Amino acid sequence: KKMELVLFEDALKHMLRINRLLEMPRGSALLVGVGGSGKQSLTRLASYISRAMCFQITLTKQYNVNALMDDIRVLYKNAGHKRQ
Repeated sequence: KKMELVLFEDALKHMLRINRLLEMPRGSALLVGVGGSGKQSLTRLASYISRAMCFQITLTKQYNVNALMDDIRVLYKNAGHKRQ
């Protein structure tokens, strides 16, 4: 998916931190901040650089525990069997 980004120094520093976390063994991160601050775009860019798969849960009114378990099942399958 093509993204048009304006990168400034602080954004590049954050993207490098996210990238460093993704490159670590069993690396993960929880990004917290106000909406529209670029968390999702920087994470997608960092995952592209790291050649990692980016997965996002889309919450709906019908999303429940069974849907969460299905999403986790897909992630485990990708992580284990496909090694993505």
